[in-house]
Amino acid sequence: MRNKRIVVIGAGSASFGLVNLSALLRTEGLKGSELCLVDINEKGLKIITKLAHRINEEWNSGFVIKSSTNRLDYLEGADFIILSVAIDREKCWQSDVEIALKYDIHHYGENGGPGALFHTARNVNLILPIFRDIENLAPNALVLNFTNPVPRICALAHKYTKIKMVGICHQINFGYLMAAVVFGKDYGFNVPDTYLFRWDNDRDISYKMISQAKERFDIKAFGINHFTWIQSMIDKETKEDVLALFKQKFLENKTNFERYTKELIEVFDEVVVSGDAHNLEYLPFTHNVNRKSWERYDIQMYPLLAASNQRDHMWELLENLSMGKGSIDFLKESVSERAEAIIDSIINHKPMIEIAVNIANKGHITNLPEGTIIEVPALVDTSGIHGIAMGDLPKIAAEFCRREAFVVELCLDAIMSRKKSKYLEALLVDSMIDDINVAKGLLNDYLEANKKYLDLID
Repeated sequence: MRNKRIVVIGAGSASFGLVNLSALLRTEGLKGSELCLVDINEKGLKIITKLAHRINEEWNSGFVIKSSTNRLDYLEGADFIILSVAIDREKCWQSDVEIALKYDIHHYGENGGPGALFHTARNVNLILPIFRDIENLAPNALVLNFTNPVPRICALAHKYTKIKMVGICHQINFGYLMAAVVFGKDYGFNVPDTYLFRWDNDRDISYKMISQAKERFDIKAFGINHFTWIQSMIDKETKEDVLALFKQKFLENKTNFERYTKELIEVFDEVVVSGDAHNLEYLPFTHNVNRKSWERYDIQMYPLLAASNQRDHMWELLENLSMGKGSIDFLKESVSERAEAIIDSIINHKPMIEIAVNIANKGHITNLPEGTIIEVPALVDTSGIHGIAMGDLPKIAAEFCRREAFVVELCLDAIMSRKKSKYLEALLVDSMIDDINVAKGLLNDYLEANKKYLDLID
């Protein structure tokens, strides 16, 4: 078997670039592979390539490392393509949120709500040419997508291309974080007293809590990305399903931990895995500014300014590491985004269960439409990725997911049509919008803010 070619498009991604790089290079089963790093940021690409060579040498990883600002140099013959790209991420996201606030709509704006329509549109226009090149040059490659909005980018690939794609997201980890907090004392987990999720928390603490919970529990959740619903929580030692007890303990919790999720459990008797912030993306209960829901639930917005500053610090760190300043040993322990595990499983005949992948529904969730991009557990083996049949979602969960699936359909139809009238339709089916004039105002403002990224024909 020839050595595999792994192409990383967006190798300098602030969110996933370094994590994916270190995870690939420390995976024993991938030794001998050709790692091709691609990024349009020439300066950043030189830094990340230099660092990759350092890691490869010090860890004896055995990779052949190449880099280019032109993806066409490496796509032909690619076996795996990792995709993690975005346009002016924090700047545009901030604009999306602020425009909605002008119309008294307070929303997270990443994967759901009116801002997500334009988050999708920007990235579709960036990514669709990449997809066409993959179709032409690497039609048999498996594309592992990290680009948000994950379900919408995967839906684009499924509906408008012949690409083989799987979407990967780590949000199911939040289910394990909740399990660690709720069951902390009962199971002897090392959980800080009155722990509250905050974006600026010490991430090592959160990761350790997640790790403890994963050692003890097996969570099964399915639905759509950032909106999967926990259907079982098996205690690995006792083999009991403790989901009912988890819900009871959550409701009895007297702290302010994830208050919105807590109320959803109280009302629907169902647990959404993704936590308060991402629940905002799809549910219509918190967006009205005048009702002050964010204050009532103590909702934490993603820290966009801090994330932008963190990117600057990241590049400073990468440049120092690339020049041999400081140890790279900490990268051996960095949290995996799981791309390397999937690739290793496929090429080395190591069957495994992946806890969450985004794929097209082919009967995996029986009460969601065929073709909808869903998130389910999957078996990964040498023949590829095979979603596990999960049966029905609870009725209320299925209805919420069906609505979002239709929003995604109209979103992509609008973007591909390049017609303003279709964008208006896509906004009006969003449950956060209840006024046609508001939708028209939003549309005009969003189109003005994004005119350099979009190319409408009417």
